[in-house]
Amino acid sequence: MIRFEKLLLLPAILMVLLLGACSSSNVWDEIPTPITSFIEQYYPGSGVKSFSQTTDGYKVKINNGASLSFDEEYHWTFIDGNGVRLPEVLVYNQLPPALFNYLQGIEQQGEVYAINRDKTYYKLTMHDTVITYEIATGKISYPDGKMIEA
Repeated sequence: MIRFEKLLLLPAILMVLLLGACSSSNVWDEIPTPITSFIEQYYPGSGVKSFSQTTDGYKVKINNGASLSFDEEYHWTFIDGNGVRLPEVLVYNQLPPALFNYLQGIEQQGEVYAINRDKTYYKLTMHDTVITYEIATGKISYPDGKMIEA
């Protein structure tokens, strides 16, 4: 008798799982293709917890992962690992070469937790510091005032 009850319970569990997958794919279908391509490239196999369009772009929260912000032209403006290091391939591909080379030189390319950028700078949040890279000058600065030429 117990086995029969378990067999009846199995289809119900499968239906709940399928419904959960459907709602996730509905969110995925709402996201513009350039953003889904970015997510597939750097966070493959990750589901999307939430997606919203704001007055200045788009916000995406990956299941158990990063929070991403994109502008109206689908360029990322902020990537926050939410306490987890960002994928090194993302850091390599998305930072200016001089900044990545600097990080590699100090062996910190795998220690980036968040990146913020606009037209003038990149700001990297590391484990114990923040690095700002000025695009126009190529200068790297630290919160203590230390400046370095990249």
